[in-house]
Amino acid sequence: MTYEGIMKTIPIEKQLQSINIADGLDQDVLNDISHQVSMGYEIDVSSRKGWMEKNEGYMKLAAQFKETKSWPWENAASVKYPLLSIASLQFAARAHQQLVPNQKVVKGKVIGKPSDEKRAKAERISQHMSYQILEEMDNWEDEMDRLCLVIAICGNAYKKTYRVPGKNVSELVLTQDLVVNYYAKSIEQASRKSHILLYYNNELETAYRSGEFLRPEDDLPVPQMMSKDKTGDEIKGEKPPERDEDAPHRLIEQHCFYDLDGDGYKEPVIITFHEESGIILRIVARYYAKDITFNGNEVVKINPEEYFTNFIFVPSVTSGVHGQGFGSLLGSMNETANSIINQLLDAGTLSNLPSGFIGRGVKGAKGRMPFAPGEFKQLNSSGSDLKNNIVLMPTKEPSGTMFSLLGMMLDAGNQLSSVTDLMSGKSPGQNQPYSTTSDLLQQGQMVFSSIYKRQHRSLKKEFKKLFELNKLYVDEEEYFEILDSTDEERGKISGSDYQEDTDVMPASDPTISTNQEKLMKAEALGSFMQMGTVNAQVGTRRILEAQGQEGIDELMTMPEPQPNPELMLKEKELAIREMEVMGGLQLTAAKNEAQAARDNAATVLTYAKAQAEGDRIKIEQFKAQMDTAHKEADRTAKEFEVQMKALTEKYKADNTRESRPSAEE
Repeated sequence: MTYEGIMKTIPIEKQLQSINIADGLDQDVLNDISHQVSMGYEIDVSSRKGWMEKNEGYMKLAAQFKETKSWPWENAASVKYPLLSIASLQFAARAHQQLVPNQKVVKGKVIGKPSDEKRAKAERISQHMSYQILEEMDNWEDEMDRLCLVIAICGNAYKKTYRVPGKNVSELVLTQDLVVNYYAKSIEQASRKSHILLYYNNELETAYRSGEFLRPEDDLPVPQMMSKDKTGDEIKGEKPPERDEDAPHRLIEQHCFYDLDGDGYKEPVIITFHEESGIILRIVARYYAKDITFNGNEVVKINPEEYFTNFIFVPSVTSGVHGQGFGSLLGSMNETANSIINQLLDAGTLSNLPSGFIGRGVKGAKGRMPFAPGEFKQLNSSGSDLKNNIVLMPTKEPSGTMFSLLGMMLDAGNQLSSVTDLMSGKSPGQNQPYSTTSDLLQQGQMVFSSIYKRQHRSLKKEFKKLFELNKLYVDEEEYFEILDSTDEERGKISGSDYQEDTDVMPASDPTISTNQEKLMKAEALGSFMQMGTVNAQVGTRRILEAQGQEGIDELMTMPEPQPNPELMLKEKELAIREMEVMGGLQLTAAKNEAQAARDNAATVLTYAKAQAEGDRIKIEQFKAQMDTAHKEADRTAKEFEVQMKALTEKYKADNTRESRPSAEE
């Protein structure tokens, strides 16, 4: 449906600038929007109802939730074998170490032709985003730990990534709090995603006053604390709890598409409404100007900004959004094991505490007659009457066949979940070779490795969303504390670093499942370091990180070399030799210069003789002048030689005194 008023008042430009588009819409339009989003929400809730009911049972099973049984008698055995709990805890412990191996969670990756500038930029991005995730974003690592456990039980969970003033946020959203149609192809292609939010009255008032939410004409209804078990309440005749004014309101933040400008193309928007009343509180654009493709003045396509990242444990064969966890894989086996164990316990109870019938011929107390060890009770009947009037119910001891069946079910569950003795840390035996143990461990990790790769891909999508937010919001010059540093060293990043020539990905290696494998892979670099074919500094850092060493930067910082007295003496002796050589070269140069002067004089003399052979007086005068010049050159050369020899002797004497220790020393 389109509206002329909307077309004129809410164009795309105004949608991008508005903090709440609902503030510019008529009430009739808001009512129509409320009807459509509420109907879509109910459709999505109904589509996954069966899946949610099963998941609630899996959560109770994993949490070892104790239920009181009334069949086959009151307080019968109700034991839950921790098959699902063990499998989920084993996976969560390994997965958290795999996805968050150290302080460097994010790795920068160069796109295109590598260069020193690109590598430096990728390293700055790696340090900055790791700092954001572990230091600025509250509880990110704690929520990743929780996510690993949740997806192992339920099959999937979500991370919601967005921006609040001053920092990025990437929070865990459980499956019960994000309603997506069960038959959607993927979280990105789903036409609706409805996030259930809880807002207290003060939080709502803050949103009203800041303009984030539209204040409704009538107050929102007082929320009702919903009963956990409506059916049970009806059977027991209990009334639902009264409404509580201090209880939080349930709001639905629906990420959907709606045509707000009346051009026939639905824009990606976020519509927030009150679940119980359907009142629209906020509408905001879910795209930026860069996401719009035009053909002239006509909008051809708008790429929506995706807030949610789906972490799937094992893909489902019927849904592209909702996965399968150990709950659906092991739930039936766990329930069967629980039934067998409880039947064995009930059989033991009947065997140890028999029951039966007492005839009227026995005079005495009737009903339950508990006995203490060594106790006898007196009845008003003879022995033969007592024997003939008491009939015990036929019971059997716990069945060995049932016990064998229990073992078979547990073995099958352990194989399916890869929770073998070896995987849980138990010794394989003294005579088993290490190579065999390693091969068995590697085979046992095959199932987990594929799951790790799946989480690795999802984590990369989350980091890409954070990267895009940094591209938009990081200042031109932003400082941050460098992780794993022993001093107050600070790093510097700028918005220009977040460009298209750099990508981000998790720092973990999805193909490695154990710390031992990581260490072996890192230590394998040692042979290449000796060959000089890899960077020794980088190789050493990787080995230290795989070993889990602390203060890696401190270990990698080499101290300034201290002066060596013997080396200093040798350096001075070498300097003396160099001075001697230089002096000799200079002396030789002076001699050569003097010889050149002689040769020049002889040449001039010969020329003078040829030109003025008859003028002997002038020639004799010229010869006298040349002799004087020769003597002056010889005297200068000898003086230079004496000076150089004296300077060399003085330099040797000075250096010998400096290198010889004093008596006090």
